[in-house]
Amino acid sequence: MRKKIRYQFFIICITFSCSMDSYYSLEKSELDSGIRNDSLFLGIKFGMTSSEFYSHCWDLNKRKLVSQGPSNNSVRYLIPTKSIGQNIEMLFYPVFNKDTVYEVNSTYSYTAWAPWNDGTDSEYLIKEIENILSDWYDTDFIPVKNPKSDDFLYVTVDGNRRITLTEVSDREVRARFTDLLTEKKIKK
Repeated sequence: MRKKIRYQFFIICITFSCSMDSYYSLEKSELDSGIRNDSLFLGIKFGMTSSEFYSHCWDLNKRKLVSQGPSNNSVRYLIPTKSIGQNIEMLFYPVFNKDTVYEVNSTYSYTAWAPWNDGTDSEYLIKEIENILSDWYDTDFIPVKNPKSDDFLYVTVDGNRRITLTEVSDREVRARFTDLLTEKKIKK
């Protein structure tokens, strides 16, 4: 029994180490490439000032592409999908550093989510969001062991732009879009 437990622990350690090594290798090679990818979605990009962001979202709202999210704390965008015949709600809001966007946090959920609706929980949703974002950005995500839990998160890095996907509840998936160059300056 002890040998089996040690073997499983060894496999878990190797998996965690390999996934982190492949992520750090990817991040380093992408940052070393010197490529900047500031474009995110709906015309939103890293480096926008807060007034540019609000003005842009106001324009998107006037064109009925977005609306206000719950409690007026986020922007709401409905992503049409064909996979299970319902929309995906995307709620997003940026994080500013010195009045410029350097990170955008977004959450996704099926509009018809309910605990009893098969196929609408985050286990299915994360796969669909991974496919949608892979198409939007022409990229692939790699699984990486989440250092805060026993779960995996999915990451892609393209130049300075990192996108991280994780399940946050039975209903929601989070995507975090981060400008790695700004994040590294902030952490110094």
